[in-house]
Amino acid sequence: MDEGPREAPALFMVPGVPGSVRDFRYLAPQLSDAVRVVRVDLPGFGGSAPVDDAVETFPGRARVVLALADHLGVSRLSVLGHSMGGGTALALASRHPDRVGLLVLVASLALSRHRGLGLPPRAFRLLAASFSVPGLRGWLVEKSREAYRKRRFPGAETLDAAGFAVQLRAIGAADYALMRRAVRGPLPPTILAYARDDHMIETHLSEELARALPHARVIAFDEGGHNLQKTRARELAAAIREELARR
Repeated sequence: MDEGPREAPALFMVPGVPGSVRDFRYLAPQLSDAVRVVRVDLPGFGGSAPVDDAVETFPGRARVVLALADHLGVSRLSVLGHSMGGGTALALASRHPDRVGLLVLVASLALSRHRGLGLPPRAFRLLAASFSVPGLRGWLVEKSREAYRKRRFPGAETLDAAGFAVQLRAIGAADYALMRRAVRGPLPPTILAYARDDHMIETHLSEELARALPHARVIAFDEGGHNLQKTRARELAAAIREELARR
């Protein structure tokens, strides 16, 4: 979804897992009068078909975002990543500092496993493979639906075995070693926003990420939960506008 003036600075918004362009339906309108906002459906989500490398790795997803920028004729971009989308955004910014002018991390996964993930990434990859076993498929679908309902994730009632397998493979892409390498830079100017009442990512993990990004502009909300792009859309938009005005 491509919104806003074509000649304006471009901000690519990358959702978490599961997620889609709808995740930014509150934040995008706060910016699109003066910013070209490109909301991204990553492969396997929303209206985008799955591509193995982009489903299973942060660098693969980063390449997809960069390819979309190339397709749209955007040579210089800013990138915002929410939740697991922060891994994609950080991979893109660290590997292509010549292309990325601003990095925005919103309720991003950090440098080690957070409570929302529940299991190690490799466990999600194994679970995804288990959906191909006929005797387990039906039971796994029901258990996955229960887990999605509990976490208020979209798709609990509509995803089938293949759909859940793609999403679990995508969750299994969480790569904390990559995150720890990427924060060592070089990185563009960075905004890091998190809430202390985030039920998915512990405050101490967000604080650890902030310490690893000493030059970042850190915005710590007492309240706002995990979906700051919804609950704190105005504050995030104001910070993004300020940073883009400096570029």
